[in-house]
Amino acid sequence: MFEKVIKSFEVVAEATNPFIYKFEVGKEFGGQAVDDIIERDGVFQLFNRHDELITEIQLPVVSVKYEYPVSEVM
Repeated sequence: MFEKVIKSFEVVAEATNPFIYKFEVGKEFGGQAVDDIIERDGVFQLFNRHDELITEIQLPVVSVKYEYPVSEVM
């Protein structure tokens, strides 16, 4: 069975006018590069390269892009 990895996701962010914001692996957020994104019960967690939690995002999700890593067959 293959495990899918979240590469990016888009949310509806609200300010004066609602807009779409994209979070993605490799992009900076809060001054730190996002190395991993995990979704648990509708909450997206962003982690840095030291596996430290940067932030949790709980906004309406527009889309999620996954990567399916290729594994070697023995």
